[in-house]
Amino acid sequence: MFRQIAAEIVRRIEDGALARGSRLPTVRELSESLSITRVTAHKAYAELQAGGWIESTVGRGTFVAAAAHRSAAVLADPTLRAVTVDGVMGAMHRFREIPDMASFAVAEPDPSLYPARAFLQLSQGLTNDAAQLFEYGSPQGEINLRIELATLLAARGISARPEDILVTSGATQALTLVTTALCQPGDRVAVEQPTYLGVLGLLRSCGVEPVGVPLDAEGPRLDRLQRIFARERPAYFYTIPTFQNPTGRTMSPERRSKLLWLAADHGVPIVEDDIYRPLAYGEPMAPPPAAPAPAPAPAPIKAQDREHGVVYVDGFSKVLLPGVRVGYVVAPPRLRDRLVQLQQVREICGPPILQRMLGEFLRRGLFKKHLERVVPIYAARRDAMLEALAEVMPDGVEWTAPEGGYCVWVTLPDHRGLEDLYEAALQRGVAFTPGEVFQSQPEPGRCLRLCFGTLTEDRIRQGVATLGQLIKTRLRTHASERHRPADLKPVV
Repeated sequence: MFRQIAAEIVRRIEDGALARGSRLPTVRELSESLSITRVTAHKAYAELQAGGWIESTVGRGTFVAAAAHRSAAVLADPTLRAVTVDGVMGAMHRFREIPDMASFAVAEPDPSLYPARAFLQLSQGLTNDAAQLFEYGSPQGEINLRIELATLLAARGISARPEDILVTSGATQALTLVTTALCQPGDRVAVEQPTYLGVLGLLRSCGVEPVGVPLDAEGPRLDRLQRIFARERPAYFYTIPTFQNPTGRTMSPERRSKLLWLAADHGVPIVEDDIYRPLAYGEPMAPPPAAPAPAPAPAPIKAQDREHGVVYVDGFSKVLLPGVRVGYVVAPPRLRDRLVQLQQVREICGPPILQRMLGEFLRRGLFKKHLERVVPIYAARRDAMLEALAEVMPDGVEWTAPEGGYCVWVTLPDHRGLEDLYEAALQRGVAFTPGEVFQSQPEPGRCLRLCFGTLTEDRIRQGVATLGQLIKTRLRTHASERHRPADLKPVV
């Protein structure tokens, strides 16, 4: 009954019948006008306040919240609330347009930390090559950039010559080329469960079916993967072994070695997405001596690859400048030649000037300096999120503690009262990504991803506190309503 009353008030706010700042009846006035108990009226207002629709001040009364127009705008657009891969990916970027929205939805760097000025200044030193840099370039990528990438890979233990590297317009394009080269429509690809939602959309757009492999604390479960290799014969296995999106987990060195052996034994290529590797923070909330150096991530699977069974994909969108759109792929020779052909047909080449500027950025050590500046900031934001979760989340809520990347994976109690959490959080100005969109075989309602890269520590704490309050309220309210009869008549 109290939820019906709250829903009617929300409808009037959305329709404009109740403007922001409008005074609402007191609990006593509401109970008398609707012939309901004061307890029911109070619970209706508590529901509205938890959703951010109203504000109550002792001695002044209850009013439509100043931010209610924002909530109404969000909920009025069904595309922002669609819990699908396409719907969520579209909503992630539109949340930025909503004032005061605390968005945990995007696994991206903070624009305020972009090295944009330093990057743009590099163009001033390239004027002698201006004509060449505005011509069509090599479909394999600008040679100076490939030389620097080979040096970067060598530091990770990967032996690759410049001619072994294909530069692409972002890591997603690299994955698209690899999928096109390795798959036919109707094929299957093994993926981690959960996995990067972009790759799920990519696979389905290519007519390829993703098959989920569950994760444990050390990485993909190899017993399940072995059965999938034998039964499904997938075209490849896609993995993010280091600071995985969305869980933040890192595959153990032992699991990496066993995975490499298992895939080679079944003749299944591994596609290793290593895009978060530079964002290594070390143990969460480690006690200081001063500022301990972050622990390096385990070596890439590709570094152990002696049979040319691993396709290595990386890019700079998550650690540098997303708009530059530069990624790259290292593949066995035969596959690399096929990828270059596809690249030439589809794009001719990437922009040579941006690739040369990135090559200069790497050559001058500016990438290393950038990481030295931003990694401690992101590590502090990771710690702020974990501290806030520990402070505000009720019993039964669990989360990962990543040593790098941007993602924390939250697992909720299996509780019916949390079914509307996504919309309720949007009403309160907090956005996250529902966990089911990361799963090839969705399991609705129990998990969500929180990303901390784009928010300050204070905003992270405020957003997590709001989310914790919503979860507590719903668990408590649902528990109190559990034994009420289900055949209540509408009163509004």
